Amino acid sequence: MENPTRPASSARRTPVSRSFAHRFFPWSRPDPLEPIKRRFAELRTDSDTRLREHADALRAQPCATAAVALMAEAVRRVHGITPYDVQLTAGLTLAEGRLAEMATGEGKTLVALLPAFFFGLHGHGAHVATVNAYLAQRDCEFARPSFALLGLTVGLLAERADRAAKRAAYLCDVTYGVGTEFGFDYLRDQVAIRAAHARRPAQHFHHRLLGQAGPPPDVVQRGQAFAVIDEADSVLIDEASSPLVIAMGAKKPSATPEVYLLADRTAAQLRAGEDFAPDATRLALTPTGERRALDQLTDDVLPHLRRRWSAYVESALRARQQFRRDVHYVLRDDAVVIVDEFTGRPCPDRSWREGLHQAVEAAAGTTITDENCSDATITRPAYFRLYRTVCGMSGTAREAAPELQRSYRLRTTIIPLHRPSRRIILPDRVFRTRAAKLAAVTAEVARCRAKGQPVLIGTRTIENSEALAAQLTAHGIPFRLLNAKQDAGEAAIIEQAGEPGTVTIATNMAGRGAHIPVPEESQRVGGLHVIGLERHESARIDRQLMGRAARQGQPGSGQFFLSLEDDLLQRHAPALAARLATTADAELPASTAAHFLRTQRRVEAADREQRRQLARYDEWLDELKRAL
Repeated sequence: MENPTRPASSARRTPVSRSFAHRFFPWSRPDPLEPIKRRFAELRTDSDTRLREHADALRAQPCATAAVALMAEAVRRVHGITPYDVQLTAGLTLAEGRLAEMATGEGKTLVALLPAFFFGLHGHGAHVATVNAYLAQRDCEFARPSFALLGLTVGLLAERADRAAKRAAYLCDVTYGVGTEFGFDYLRDQVAIRAAHARRPAQHFHHRLLGQAGPPPDVVQRGQAFAVIDEADSVLIDEASSPLVIAMGAKKPSATPEVYLLADRTAAQLRAGEDFAPDATRLALTPTGERRALDQLTDDVLPHLRRRWSAYVESALRARQQFRRDVHYVLRDDAVVIVDEFTGRPCPDRSWREGLHQAVEAAAGTTITDENCSDATITRPAYFRLYRTVCGMSGTAREAAPELQRSYRLRTTIIPLHRPSRRIILPDRVFRTRAAKLAAVTAEVARCRAKGQPVLIGTRTIENSEALAAQLTAHGIPFRLLNAKQDAGEAAIIEQAGEPGTVTIATNMAGRGAHIPVPEESQRVGGLHVIGLERHESARIDRQLMGRAARQGQPGSGQFFLSLEDDLLQRHAPALAARLATTADAELPASTAAHFLRTQRRVEAADREQRRQLARYDEWLDELKRAL
């Protein structure tokens, strides 16, 4: 057989470019890790002082491959951990300003150090954004000694830190913190800038710090240069529609609660189909409903209205029809606390806008607070577009790769596994009712416990987690429960989820960023078994949950248990659910699961379109700012 890289004849032909050859003959591509591994080996004989000198030299002329090798050696010396080739590949990918998909358990905490060191060398500050305060502190503590060895400083945006402490953290070469806190600090700085330039109307609200001569003394950030985002798809995609908002003043009781109470009583009297048109996203009054709502408006309430009366009533309808306690919010100290739908974590600093939060308070029977006047707001996509370079990691980025490329110009690279996966995903089981599903899950948990296999059950809502908890309690099965009501011990609960025979129930917070060690005793009986109690509206969240099992080549398995009463069908395909429910069987054929997946894809498409509209709105605002 002829060599395909050599011409069959001696006839003269046009030389083939290296890029062309590398594209069509992969074996001819140079190994991008070769210079990193070669430099990594050379550094092993250097003293700590010499390593610091290498880092100082890189400050003058940063080089990604040299920086990755240098930080890899620092990690080896400090922690005794030699980074895998796949971790070096991911680190170089991030340093080049791309997004790396790394499977759960592949060591993203270590990988983040590699680009953070490279970006920190530039002297403008590198921000490492995590999904919660625990992970920010844990990752910062892990990173600090390695950076210190190379002469770089590391800061932490601690919870409830004052402005001086935050300013000190931002002045460090690398700053760790929760992603939303970076955005809120930016907004607070914008408020300070606006106050400082109150007598200069030409200064726009979203004025950038770069180029300012003498910024106000209470500004904490020094601009947005480099960002390394953990769980980047969650931050940039899932949370894209939830803007960051800074509101003036603290929450205090409303001076006119009667407005929201009357709207709530009015909504309770309206009839679906006749007075309002139920919809998966909003509830709109019909002309008949508007007339009936107007009939309820009293003279003592009329002077206190800030918007149309129908808007108050529609918010009250949403609060009653679409917002459920222990699903969308929890009650803490007589206050409504929003639960993040993607992470399952409580968000005490958030509030719904335009009177919706007050409508939920009225429906929940709690103290009604004042509507906060938005003092500064920015969408998460708009905030992260302020950075010169953004990169990130996630275990579930490939599905969102086209949108990340289109919206952020952020290319996605799939990082191979360090060891082949041994995960077994079993076919979905579908039941007619939620009760039948919970009974089947209970039987499955009992079966796993009988042989000592640990089980992690992921739920979409607090309500579902507590319903399953009650079922297991009734059958005498011990378990650990983790949801927004018990978030304080999150790390400790999750770290024990792989112990033999352990049963853990957790909302989405278990799917992102938490480490689950699985001892050899548990691996011998099949490893961690993950049960999904519902399909989510995003397939990436489902995949993230299943990714908790079978990490680093360990054995493990996963399976979804579904019912026709699950929110995915009830909210987005109620007619389909009603048609399928006509069967008398408790468990439906496995093929029924396809209906859930099709509904999920339809919801994902609608969410993408909503984000596209939001991006167009952001672009319009940018054009308006430039025109001003």
